[in-house]
Amino acid sequence: MNTFMAIMSQLFWGVTVGALSSTFSLLAKGTIVLGGLGGTAWYGLKRRRGSRKRKD
Repeated sequence: MNTFMAIMSQLFWGVTVGALSSTFSLLAKGTIVLGGLGGTAWYGLKRRRGSRKRKD
């Protein structure tokens, strides 16, 4: 029974650590993607405003 509990404990911690690392990885990737899209949109707006000023 003691061996069984040791195995279950290791399995529990392995699943917990795996889930946490997967969650943090997903959040980090999402942040990077949103930052990239936001930066691209900001650059596009900046460029558009610049071209409007040059036309005037």
